[in-house]
Amino acid sequence: MIVIDHFGDISPGTKCSAVFFDMERIRREKEFYAKLYSENGVHDLEILQAMVAANVPDEPYWLVSLKTSNAVTRDVTRLHRVDDRTGKIIPDPA
Repeated sequence: MIVIDHFGDISPGTKCSAVFFDMERIRREKEFYAKLYSENGVHDLEILQAMVAANVPDEPYWLVSLKTSNAVTRDVTRLHRVDDRTGKIIPDPA
């Protein structure tokens, strides 16, 4: 899997799952964020669109979850978005 190859430090026993976000799921995710931001006082359409665009990719992607568990760190879950077309990890917005 691309994420495991990218990090290279995935310990044995790590649970991996992935969900594919197609165009319909992306549309719903954008609606969710737009509603969330609107309910929190963002009403300027340009700013709202920019905030949604910063959090939701436009192209289909895989949301990959890596969950590790050990006595020291307990459960740690890392989420990564992987571009469906290129197979590369989509960087998180800064």
